[in-house]
Amino acid sequence: MLGRGSKFAKMCRDEGFIGADFEISEDLSNSLFESWREFNKEMIPIWMKKQPGKTKKVAGLACAFFWTIAKGLKEGDIVLCPSGEGFYYVGEISSGYYYVPGSVLPHRRKVKWLNKTIIRTKMSQKLQNSTGSIGTCCDITKYAEEIELLLKSKDSVNDVKNIAESSGTVLHYDERSLHKLFCTYLRDSLDIYAKTIYHEKSTNKDTAKKWVHPDIVGAQFLEFNDESTLSLLKATEPKERVRIYSFELKKKIDSDYQLKQYYFQALSNSSWANYGYLVAFDINDNIDEEMSRLNNAFGIGIIHMQAQSNETKVLYPAREKSLDFNTIGKLSNLNPDFRNFITKLSKYMHASNAYAPDAKLSFENDCDAIFESDEDLKKYCKEKGIPF
Repeated sequence: MLGRGSKFAKMCRDEGFIGADFEISEDLSNSLFESWREFNKEMIPIWMKKQPGKTKKVAGLACAFFWTIAKGLKEGDIVLCPSGEGFYYVGEISSGYYYVPGSVLPHRRKVKWLNKTIIRTKMSQKLQNSTGSIGTCCDITKYAEEIELLLKSKDSVNDVKNIAESSGTVLHYDERSLHKLFCTYLRDSLDIYAKTIYHEKSTNKDTAKKWVHPDIVGAQFLEFNDESTLSLLKATEPKERVRIYSFELKKKIDSDYQLKQYYFQALSNSSWANYGYLVAFDINDNIDEEMSRLNNAFGIGIIHMQAQSNETKVLYPAREKSLDFNTIGKLSNLNPDFRNFITKLSKYMHASNAYAPDAKLSFENDCDAIFESDEDLKKYCKEKGIPF
């Protein structure tokens, strides 16, 4: 399981890895013995010092689970990881152990995720019991034949497409799979450079952090071909050269209640930016009046996005606000993605004319990748199960 309640599963799927925390912040490459017993012998005392009050039996289980992830799994092995939403991601281990300091699940293995998922309710009861066992990982090798059949069956779908119909949940596709589509729209249609903010990477462990972090941030530049005009603007009103955006992205807004919940989340997450937007892929037509009222009262805009940029519509524009630098500072301290975005944006804004192109390129490279062609976009939507 990728974090308690699989809370890091989507991030691991997006970034191509599995990992563990293990509560030890150091590279363990030199301690990964061929035998888990040797590993446990060395690591149990170290782990127990980090976890006072834990029994030796608990320490032994934790160390054994960790060894399995870091060493026991071999390249080419198939892993099933629960999504936390009723289905399993399926992937192939593609690297040895590596360590990423300062990140969530820092002890990692690279994974080539398949464009297939397995719905839990389609598993046999025995396989459900095995995959639902307590612990970080479990061996389900004896169910290899069943798993292979599940992957070949019509009930195994590309990513999360049709899971709603198959499992009774409301999920059709991964929310974060919409990010690349939306960032492409922002770049192509509004000339906004956008970046996903991974909440999971934040140092804040508060469960209310979803009301602090935006899903996506963006910057829109005011450019001049005339260098003298640009130099004057930089010298007199540098902040007027950029507009900073904050976006809260949802798959669906289906009711007044859901609209208010998401809208005030967007309001909280966007208080620091020049413009804040609530974005959704599917919006109930019957809530238009309430959307208008909220927009008039609070100024957060609403965008109805679609897979194709030319079909995405700004239903209600956002009202401009001054930047809240105190909140920007707080978010920068909490989240490395947000901090990198602000740092590289600031470097570009303050760069001399000679160094501005390089600084801007560095900023652009830190932003989310976008689709280069309609063919790539269509293929992506098909793989992710996103209506096109």
